[in-house]
Amino acid sequence: MVATVLARSMALGAPDSLPGLVHLIGIVVTAAAVGSPAAAPVLSRLQNTANKIHSRMRSLGLNETELSERCSAAAIHLFEDGEVPGLTRDRLSKILMNRQRVPARSAARVITHTELAVLAQVLQVSSDWLLGQEQNRDPVVWNVLANPDRAVEFANLFQAYEELGKENRVWSQSPMYSFGSEAFAHAFNHAHYGRQPGIPNTRPLVEFYNKMARIRRKWLLRPDRSFKYTNLINQSHFENVTCGKGIFSGISITILIRNLDVLIDLITNPLLKMELVILDDENTFTLEALRNYQFVAAVDNLFSVWGYHNADVGWSEHPSYAKPHRELLDRMMEHRLYRGVSETVDYLKSLRNFLRRGRK
Repeated sequence: MVATVLARSMALGAPDSLPGLVHLIGIVVTAAAVGSPAAAPVLSRLQNTANKIHSRMRSLGLNETELSERCSAAAIHLFEDGEVPGLTRDRLSKILMNRQRVPARSAARVITHTELAVLAQVLQVSSDWLLGQEQNRDPVVWNVLANPDRAVEFANLFQAYEELGKENRVWSQSPMYSFGSEAFAHAFNHAHYGRQPGIPNTRPLVEFYNKMARIRRKWLLRPDRSFKYTNLINQSHFENVTCGKGIFSGISITILIRNLDVLIDLITNPLLKMELVILDDENTFTLEALRNYQFVAAVDNLFSVWGYHNADVGWSEHPSYAKPHRELLDRMMEHRLYRGVSETVDYLKSLRNFLRRGRK
């Protein structure tokens, strides 16, 4: 009985299955003695959620009392017509007891759907992430237009794994936001996301990515972070965007030149740990493997996230996504055109000279 319920609980991972999942977790732990092999996977998931809550508390500078106060205020607005979850300091303490290798008997054995929703809002993350997706083979997919306010959640998703990993490696069809100037990021978003076919009102989409650009630049452009940030991009994609070709022709020469100046400064600053890798266009393996995506990123083998051409984003903690995506990105490094920072800088300077001559 326990094994059957556990199998069902692990198969549920989509947002609309959250109530069922938390109740099933409660059933399993009640049915099995704490510490028994049958209860171990559920306790592991509770431990994972407790660790994520604690990590976000640390990032936001919150103690248990402060988190409880914020949860009380948020719960009133989230559940105006329903039962408000009581996330008191004592309740939070019992949830966080699950961080211990062997939780105390008084530790919480279930986290309800309403508690999870309140915690996710206060901690500025998604309930999908708090719940944990390590056992879920189905990726989480977010429709950005359906919820354009998710920029903070999306940025925090990246940050949570970057704090744990050694390197975030990203392939993209345009330079990632931290590899250039803020003015260029805004101009790019307007030109690219402001012209999505089949979307009559693209303003929320542009605002989402403008906010993402601000958050990511602030997080990444600091000399005290421990992880390396590597952006791989095919040469034709890079030149189309940074030299203002095609739909980007409306970006002013001044912004384009300044953007290359900023990019050169960034990759030559060793404290920032940023690497730009320009890939050979004749590497058809790269183009074919990634033709359905705008970007694919992997933080070590811990986490993978990708963007579709319709602007939706998907992510997964499951090894079946994180590991092969990272291996793909690692293989792509073998097809770089320029070895070392100096060669890359010479290439960027040649593009800057091209722009100064008037893109002729």
